[in-house]
Amino acid sequence: MTAGLKAAALAERARSGIGYVYVALALAFVTSVPALFAREVFGDDWTVYYIYWTQGPTGVARVLWESAHAGFAIPMTLFVALLNDTPDVAARLAGLGCHLVNGLLLYSILSRSLHTRQIAALVTALFLLSPFYAIRLTLNAVYDFFLLFYLLSYALTDSKVRALRRAAPFALFFSLSLEMLIALEPLRIVLTWSALEPWKRRLARLAPFWLVIAAVIMLRLTILGKSGHYAGQYSFVRDLTVIGHSLSEHLMAFPQGLSYAYSHGSALLGHSVWMVLTLVAMAGFALLSSRALWTPWVFEGRGAIRRVLVLLLSGAAIAILGAMPFALTGTYGDVTRGESRLLFASQLGILILAATVIQMIPTSRLRAAVAGGLIAVFALAMAQDSKWLLYDGLISADLQRQVRAALLADPQPKVVKLQVENSHIISFRSRCLGASDMNVAQMMLRDENRERSFVYTDYCGDFQNPGAVPSGNCTVSYLEFFPCPPRRETWRYRAAPGIPQPDDISLVELLKAVLKEAPSATQGRGELMQLKDDLPIPLARAEYRPPCGRPGVRGSAWLLALPSPACEDSASGAR
Repeated sequence: MTAGLKAAALAERARSGIGYVYVALALAFVTSVPALFAREVFGDDWTVYYIYWTQGPTGVARVLWESAHAGFAIPMTLFVALLNDTPDVAARLAGLGCHLVNGLLLYSILSRSLHTRQIAALVTALFLLSPFYAIRLTLNAVYDFFLLFYLLSYALTDSKVRALRRAAPFALFFSLSLEMLIALEPLRIVLTWSALEPWKRRLARLAPFWLVIAAVIMLRLTILGKSGHYAGQYSFVRDLTVIGHSLSEHLMAFPQGLSYAYSHGSALLGHSVWMVLTLVAMAGFALLSSRALWTPWVFEGRGAIRRVLVLLLSGAAIAILGAMPFALTGTYGDVTRGESRLLFASQLGILILAATVIQMIPTSRLRAAVAGGLIAVFALAMAQDSKWLLYDGLISADLQRQVRAALLADPQPKVVKLQVENSHIISFRSRCLGASDMNVAQMMLRDENRERSFVYTDYCGDFQNPGAVPSGNCTVSYLEFFPCPPRRETWRYRAAPGIPQPDDISLVELLKAVLKEAPSATQGRGELMQLKDDLPIPLARAEYRPPCGRPGVRGSAWLLALPSPACEDSASGAR
């Protein structure tokens, strides 16, 4: 009986903090689900769809090879081919699914080692709700896809089946199509070195993985380097001042991300409600700290100080290694733009550091309360991001639908400079609407008997880049250029009052607006006007239904929420 109780106690201790994982899994799923329905394609995702619709899978593979992301061709082609009539939805489903599975794998892997077991549950919970990487529900789902294979390289290492153990280095090789995952290797060293085996045996276990990493680095610097349109992009810089500044900015993105999570999470329900929910979470976690949310103090047991130092050093190493490749090219991550993807690897190091510091708190209830408060802040920020992505999609559909109707009403080709009022508020994470955002859907849905017109926002650099519009070069995707029409016009779009500000529209109301088609193919809720001498003038509108069999027509029509039927079948012809 005593032996049985001891075994049960040891099993319970091994699963310490499992409640954190269950809570975080549920919150990550619930807060992400609304964004699955967004009529939204994010930034460079438009370019991938444009290439797929105009050149097919071989075009996508070529572009990804030239951009030094050859391995991306497999998941990205699947994401754009599946559910092609509802762009980015397949990627969102895959991204969320991979993310949740990655959380389970991460907890399982960290729980195996004495060095990481005490923080396993909290690191996993913070990872599942991390506010630092915010574009998971886009084609950047490939990051979670490759992280899944990277974590499998850990899980397969300890498999009882020899074939699976031998497959672990191959899983690593495939995962390093996303090269930044190399930054996570200090974790492999910690997990391997904590095993009770001779040091030569430990090195032998690490050697195949290090050979894979060396091979990937050599390939990346030679035959898999950037070429074609991307040749010279992100070249190494030699200015130590620039490198130091980029490294500093990258690492400072994490405290800025916490501030961002606080400010935008509180905007979801209002500051008072946000404060109440955070305090309730802290109290609830404190009350449950003796059972489901119990975690051991990191300074407990023999060798505790050494284990803590290992955790702190490995977390710092991952954070810095994740930042250095970008710093060496003069770039860095930023939580307020699409560049949050550059924080993907570094964030795990920061989360290890955060979990370790929390677990240093000696009182279990206080540890749980602090963890609960941080989890609440992260979860509310994730919910706000889902709402914001929905809102961005609603605005983008309304804007592009009206722009298309105005272009169709005038057969003369033109270049339009579009002013979008309060763009930093309405666009997700204050992103800018580039050439592909504004032109891909228009090209897919245009009347091919007319010459092309081009639309560019006034704040994304298209009118400032000397190689673009100022030189008479107009682009759809930044991968090809056409002669710009000589005619120039300036238009202005206002979302309000037809579409309320994001803080003034509820999530339920927003979902209803996003899920239904627009009542008209030519009108919208926002206001689109032409500006002449700074005076607004109404724009004429027209409708055109392209052939349904044309690639990209159905997907673009769905993104613009065009009312059915948005296209004509081959029997009746386009009109």
